[in-house]
This record gives sequence, structure tokens and C-alpha cells, in this order.
Amino acid sequence: MPSIGSILSIARSAIASHQVAIQTVSQNIANAETEGYSRQRAELYTSYPQRFPFYTVGTGVEVKGVIRMRDELLDASFRREVGNRDGFNVRTDLLGEVEAIIGEPTDTGLANTLDQFWNSWNDLANNPSNATAQNVVRQRGQQVAYTFNTYATRIDDLANRTRTQLSGMVDEINTLSGQVASLNRQITSSEVTGQQSPDLRDARDRVADQLAKMAGVRVEMQSNGSMGIYLGSMMLVDSTNARQLDVRVSGATTSIGFTGDPDPALGVGGKAGQMMAFVNSDVPTIRGRLDSLARGLVNGVNDYHASGWTAAGDALGNANWVPANGPTGSRVNFFDAAFTTGGTIRLSAEVTANAAVIASGDVQNAPGNNTLALALGALRDDTGMAALQARMGANFATQIGFASGESYGDHYSYSVTNLGVQAADARNQYEVYDTLAMQSENRRSSVSGVSIDEELTLMLRHQQAYTAASRLVKAADEMAQTILNMI
Repeated sequence: MPSIGSILSIARSAIASHQVAIQTVSQNIANAETEGYSRQRAELYTSYPQRFPFYTVGTGVEVKGVIRMRDELLDASFRREVGNRDGFNVRTDLLGEVEAIIGEPTDTGLANTLDQFWNSWNDLANNPSNATAQNVVRQRGQQVAYTFNTYATRIDDLANRTRTQLSGMVDEINTLSGQVASLNRQITSSEVTGQQSPDLRDARDRVADQLAKMAGVRVEMQSNGSMGIYLGSMMLVDSTNARQLDVRVSGATTSIGFTGDPDPALGVGGKAGQMMAFVNSDVPTIRGRLDSLARGLVNGVNDYHASGWTAAGDALGNANWVPANGPTGSRVNFFDAAFTTGGTIRLSAEVTANAAVIASGDVQNAPGNNTLALALGALRDDTGMAALQARMGANFATQIGFASGESYGDHYSYSVTNLGVQAADARNQYEVYDTLAMQSENRRSSVSGVSIDEELTLMLRHQQAYTAASRLVKAADEMAQTILNMI
């Protein structure tokens, strides 16, 4: 039957249980500002009751365990959004660097440099026999080539730096994956009795958050308490082991795969995914537009130039142009025809050595006239070979290769505009995902975060319960003294 000892036992269980609860509240308050800390709760349950023939008497309270307040769905949402956010943040920075390289509109940009180049031909047309005007044309041509070369070199350097950063990031991903595997082993070992290990789980979740930002990983919790990490459909970390990743470069393509595994590249998101997209897609597109402009400029200017006469009346000759009648000779190009990319474009050796070989007159007219210089000055607005042939009254074998109706200016303007649109889109995407990430973080914090006000309220409740349990001890003692005094 119930006894005074039963009352003391209940009071003792209450004191012990609420002491654990107060200690847990203290831990929460102490870590209120600790990044990645999950609020903890002491789970209090009614002890198994004591049964008698006609009634049941409670036996007190006990602590079943200390658990983390965590929601896996909110974790998954947060990791998805921060992976996208950090990925587009990287993309925004990379495209911003390309915009800074091109730097349009500026006095030193390619658009202004090309305008000065075309204008120098107009100036030569105004005075076709002027050696100074010829020198200016050569200098403007050199500046055009230098600007092309600088753009191409700096863009290539940016791509190489990005690949280097990607390799370093993959090394860090490998380290973090190994940490998750190690924590999995520790957690499954320490929780074999059924009790959670909140601090170890917090450490593992912090690492998983970092992996989500870097590689856009997906997390799946296993039945034994371990954490599975996936890249797309491929498992990166299982209950005990982590697979290693490496960066593969094949030609112009950069990819990430499992070390020693010849299987196709993995679907990687986050920062690493956007870095790969930049070097595999954005850089080739940007460089391709730059190269096509350089190639079109070399071909177009050379075909004009090699068909003309110098101010001294020398025919430059053109194997690609067949005049109705007139002299032929060795071709003298303005640009070196062997180098037609943004990174290699340069003046021909003849023009570099002697500006006097720069043509100003049309082979179909008298030597020394300004027809060719005028035509070259107007070349900026030509939209293809048909316009060139109509202007010169001749047929050319080399094609500029731009889209129909696209001039040099249009071609470059489209490239700059398209880059600006892509950069703006990346910034917009970053802002969208940043908002979504903050919303997800707020929802997650509402479950896992520590509220000082809430913890103080809980502390007062447990403190009051602790005090009341202490009074039970005093009451039981007084009851025992009463009985003793009756003897």
C-alpha cells in the first residue's frame, strides 16, 4: 500500500527530473548565439504506476532523454535554397568579373577602340597621301589587336582561376564528406541504447549545410540514425564511408566524378555546379563571340586592304579578288591572316614594319585616290560580304561569317548586351533564392533556434516544480515525525 516512503520517492524523482530540465534550459541559454546549435528539450514522462486491488497510485516522473528540436523537412528545404543561393552568388561574381574585364562603355573598351580604328580610316581618306594618317591607322589597328588580346587573356585567366578554385573546393568537399562519415560512426555507436547524441547530430548537420552550399547535396536520414549524402542519384556518404571526388578536365570540358570511377560526371549543384557551368558554357560562349568578331574583322579588313593601292601607287594584289582588269601581285594583309582569334589577332608583319604599305585607293581607280580608305571607314556598318562586294564592285572568296544583317558593331553590341542580361539574370536569381533561403532559415529557427524568453519561462516553470517537490520532502518528513510522536 502507499506509504510515506512512496511520497519521498515521488518527490525525489521530481527533484531529479526538473533538475535535468533546468540544466537543459541552461544549456540552451548558454548556446543561444552558437551557430548551428539546436534547441534541446528534456522529455519528462510519468513513471509506471503502482497498482493496487481497487486503485492505482503514481510513482513520480522520469527523464526519458534529452532530444533535439529538429525538423528534417525544414532542413531539406533550407539546404536546397542555400545551395541555389550560394551557386547563383558565385555565378553573379564570375559574370561580374567578365563585365569588369570588358568594361563597356569605357574609353578603353573595345567598342570605342574599334570606333577610333574606323575613324582613322576616314581620316586617311581625307588625306590619302599623309604618312602621319597612315601611322595613326597602324596605331589604331595595334590598339584593336591589343584590346582583343587583353580581353581574351584575362577571360582565359579567369577560367583557369575558377578551375583552380573548383579543385580546392572539391578537396574541401572530400574533407567534409569524411567528417560526415566519421560522425555517422560516432552517432550510431553512442545511440545504441536509444538515447540521442544532440551535440554530435548538430555537428553533422552543420557539415551537411556546408556541403549543400558547396555541391547542392541531398540528405536522407537512415533508419539507424546515420546520414546519407547524395549528389543527384549517387550516394556520396553512407552509414560509415565517404567516396572521394576529383576534378576532370577533358579538352574544354571540366567535370566532377568519383575518384577511380570512369562513370559519367556527377550532377553537382551549389557553388561547384555554377563554377563548372561558367567554365564549360559561359566562357566558351563569350570567347566564341570574341573570336568570331576578331575573325570577321581580320577577314573583312584584309579583303578590302589587299585589293587596294598604296598612296605611292603600288598595287597590293589579292588572290581572293578577281578584277575585270588591273594589276595582280603578292597579297599584303592589314592583319596577320594566320591569327584570327581574340587571343592571337595582330597586325601583319608588313604593316607592322612599314605603315606606308597601308592602302588608301581602290584598284579599280587611279592610284592615290581615297576610295578604299573610305570603304574601310564605312566597313563598321557593313552587314556581310554582299555589301562589301557591292561597294567594291568585286567578288571575294573569304566570308565574314556573321549572322544575316549583323554588322561588326551589332555583333559586339549583342555580345555585351547578352553578357549584361546574363549577369542581371544571375543577380535576380541570387536575390530570389536569398529570400527563399532566409524564409527557410526563419522557419527552421522557429523549431530549432533558442528563444531566450521561452527558455526563461520554462526555467521558471521547472524551478517552481523543483521547489514544490522540495516541499513534498518537507511534508513527508513532517508526516513521519507526527507518526513517530504518536508512538
